[in-house]
Formats: sequence, C-alpha cells, structure tokens
Amino acid sequence: TTTTTTTTTTETTPRRGEREIATTARADAASRRGATTTTETRRARELRRALPDAPAPVVDASARASIAIERTLGPAWERYAPARVRETVAAQARAERASGYALYAGDGGPEAELAIYAAAAFYLIAKPGVVPWAFDQTVANAVGRALERKFDAASVRRGRRLGAGSFGTVFEAEDSKSGRTVVVKQSNAVEGASELQNAEAYINRRVARAPLVAAGCAKFLGTYYEVEGARSPCLVWAREEGDATLEDFLEDRGFPDALEDALGIRARDGDDEAKRANRCAKKIMRDLLGTVAALHDIGIVHRDLKPSNLVLMGKRFKLIDFGAACDLRSGENYDPEQGLLDPKYSPPEQFIMSEKTPAPPPLVAGVLAPLLWTIAQPQLFDSYSAGLILLQLGVPQLRGKNVMAPNGAFQRRLEDAGYDLRKWRADVESALNWDFSALDVNGGIAWDLACRLVTKRNILRRGRLDVGAALAHPFLLA
Repeated sequence: TTTTTTTTTTETTPRRGEREIATTARADAASRRGATTTTETRRARELRRALPDAPAPVVDASARASIAIERTLGPAWERYAPARVRETVAAQARAERASGYALYAGDGGPEAELAIYAAAAFYLIAKPGVVPWAFDQTVANAVGRALERKFDAASVRRGRRLGAGSFGTVFEAEDSKSGRTVVVKQSNAVEGASELQNAEAYINRRVARAPLVAAGCAKFLGTYYEVEGARSPCLVWAREEGDATLEDFLEDRGFPDALEDALGIRARDGDDEAKRANRCAKKIMRDLLGTVAALHDIGIVHRDLKPSNLVLMGKRFKLIDFGAACDLRSGENYDPEQGLLDPKYSPPEQFIMSEKTPAPPPLVAGVLAPLLWTIAQPQLFDSYSAGLILLQLGVPQLRGKNVMAPNGAFQRRLEDAGYDLRKWRADVESALNWDFSALDVNGGIAWDLACRLVTKRNILRRGRLDVGAALAHPFLLA
C-alpha cells in the first residue's frame, strides 16, 4: 500500500505542474494577443486620423505591417543604428506628429506628406540605388576587404601568357602558398595603364561583393604588388576549367558542333543547322544578358561586351575584362570626354552619357546616380554590343575575324541604313545573299530581339531595348 501511494503521488505532481505551466503559457499568450490587438487598434486609430479618406482595410493592413516591421527590425535598430541617427529619426517622428503629419506638405495634408515620403523612398531604392550604394560602400566594402585573399609577389609564379591588350597582359600562374592555378593581369608600361588597372581592381571588388553579378563573371581573388611602390597592383582571378572564348567558337568552321558540346546542348533529331545555332544563341544570350542586367543593377556599365571577353567556364560563358567598365554610383573610371571602347562593338553614340555631363565627386555621384541613370540611360550602351553578339551567333557571314571592323562592309552598310537593321538586312540579302535562317526560327523572334537591341537612340536617348527588358523578350522566354 505504501509503495502504491508513493508512486501515485510522484506521477500526480508532475501532471499538476504541467497543467499549471500550460495554463500560465495560455494566459501569457492571451495577454500578448490582447496587447497586440490593443497596439494594432491604437496604430490603426492614429492612421485613420491622419488618413481619413483611406479605405479601412488598407489602414488596418498598414497598422499590422508597421507593427510587424517595428518588432522585427526594432531590436536591430536599437542595437546597431548610431545614436545620432536614432535621435534624428525620433525627432523627425515627433515633429511629424506635432504637425498633424503635414510637416512638409503644409496645407496638402497627410496624403501629400505620404506622397512625399513615398517619392523619397522610391528615389532612394531606384536603379542603381542610393541605399544599396551606401550599404556597399560601408558594410559590404569592409566585409569584402576582410575576406579578400592576400597574395605576395614571391609566392606567385607566372607561367604562359594567355592574352594581351593595349593596357595589360594576362598570364597563367601558380600560387605556391595554396598550390592553386590562378590568372594574373599586369598593367603594361604605357601611359594610362596604371590608372585603368587601379580602376579595374575597384570594379572587380564591386563585382565580387554582388553575388548575382559574380556568378556570371570570372572569380576575382585579390591583388598584390609586383614591386614595392608600384603605381598599380597585379590582379588575380581563379583559374577555372576552360579558356576558350566565344570568339574562338564563332571562328570554328564546324559551328555549331563544338559550341553545342561546350554548352551541353544535345542536337535534336531532324534539326538543321539554323535551329541548332538558334538554340545555342538563346542559351548564350540568356546567360549574358542576365549577368549584364545584374551588373547594371549595381550601377556598372561594362562598355566592352564582345565575344573575346566571354570565356567558357564549365557549361557557360562568363564575362571578363572590366578595364573599360565604369561605376556610375561612384564615378570610378568615368570621364565624360573619354570613351573607352572597342569600335567593333560600340554603339554609334560612343559615349554612355552626354559629353557635357560632369564627373562628380563620389558622394555626389552616389546621391545623383538614379537621376543620371533615368535621364541618360547609360546601360543602353551595353545593349547595342549584346545585340551585335546575337547577330554574329545568328548570321554566318558575320562570324569572321575582322568582319566587324569599323571600316568594314558591315559597319558601313549599317551606318548607311541609319542603324535600322531591317533596312540593312534588305540590302545585304538582295546584294550579298546573306543567311538569316538561324534568326528566323520560330517566326523570327530572335531577329526581332536583334532589331530592338541594334538600333540608334532617339532624341530622348531611348529607343533601344534595355538588357533587363530584353530578358523578358519571347526569344529568351520560349
């Protein structure tokens, strides 16, 4: 009997304690729900007074959203935001309440005040983004610098030369510390090369901090100085499998056989060469435009899109060579009177913005970037170059080594046609019997995209398709 009584007591006590705990938890939850409901009601009442004409569901949803944001971001705001910033925001909120939420709108009332704040918020996040620029230049920059790999000249052993340009030479190399094969670029001993090398280092760091862009570009690892006191560093990238460029594939007489193998595209039974080339072009353009659109989203214009700057890495072509790129958030590598470009692939305007546009200091550039971007549309420079690459993929007669030369027949005829591809096509089809069958597949949607990219800007500096909009074209969605 004693044993049974003890066991019952032992089992009953935890059950009773569990019930008490559960009851207390339910009471706490109910209390929190009640507090939440009270807060939402009070917030909704405040919003209704400020915006009497707003629909009740909108007011209630806004109240719930503001409370959710406050609870989610509030602790981080209190912990990480500088005290001066918090004080400024709090003072602004008090001034708004005291003015009846019409501090700036005056007689316009709370609705006009809300419109002012909405316009300001839109400007701050509009492409290429004042707020993202501020974050990139502070937090992201500090983190990127801390994570950047350190190299030194003694540990980097150069191998064969991979390529050379007017301002720099690229080598294969081995980093003896890690045992990895890398790619190294050294500036040439010519005027302006050091400045461009420093600018390219800056742009590559920007790209490395933007995951969506970095995924479509050669992986930047860091820099080192060849000798102490050098005016510019050597740039280091990871050496990925494959080093063939799109230019190499375009010049291959067996096109598109090797390109299909490289991209992992299987030829379908019954497909002729036109359909196979069209499928390769779709894959390449989708990857290229996706990378360039992400690049534009962070305020960078490449200015040197061409087949030789697209290197096969894995099963896709990745973008390289940011020596001509400019960052319009900071003004880095932007000179209104100097156009860094390859005349074979540059648009007729040759400058990303008007030559009268001054080069502002970095802080001013960051604040004014959305305005300049909206007015000048600098990203359309890259759109034209991308369109020429699509033409080369689709028209066999444009795949030769020097066929895109500034004084060649293609450029002259295109200029004579007023940069209207349809007029140009009518000319070369009748006079030269050129083959456009790859662009005419599926009703000619690839040709339509080419016509929207390779065209002259109008008086408003528009008239050419943005690469972001091009990604939504039926050719790339089909």
